[in-house]
Amino acid sequence: MSLSNDEILALVPQQRPMRFIDDILELDGDHIVGSYTWKEEDCAGHFPGNPVVPGVKLIEMAAQVGNVAWGIYLMSLESSPEQVRDMVGFFTRIEQGTFKRVVRPGDKVRAEAQFGDEGYFRSNKVASCVEIRFEGGPKDGELAFEGFTCGMWVPRAEVRD
Repeated sequence: MSLSNDEILALVPQQRPMRFIDDILELDGDHIVGSYTWKEEDCAGHFPGNPVVPGVKLIEMAAQVGNVAWGIYLMSLESSPEQVRDMVGFFTRIEQGTFKRVVRPGDKVRAEAQFGDEGYFRSNKVASCVEIRFEGGPKDGELAFEGFTCGMWVPRAEVRD
């Protein structure tokens, strides 16, 4: 039995100010799409008078959507909800990450992850190809970031040690 989009979002361990998913828009065994509208506080100090979303936060969004949230869903297809709730996901690797456009406060973006040619879900690991595109406004559909991200899941008890 799989979890609903809202149940998955509730299980994503990152919270404000490090939560970069507002909604899960699409979700199945082949892909996930999550959205986020960037806020002024997400860019605090980067750069005064000319705020820009830090690249590391775009990478974190890619990992939260493509590894953490999607990993929760994929695990829920094979495990009980209790087993899924007893695990916590971590971002472990990025490859071929490329920034294509500057993202600013107020920009709404969509992160879409899929397996592509190199992605996989095995046991406690998920690897995905992620694209972040602008949603709405004059840059609608334009690519802001693309990369290959990986994550893994460990029992919550191991995180507490």
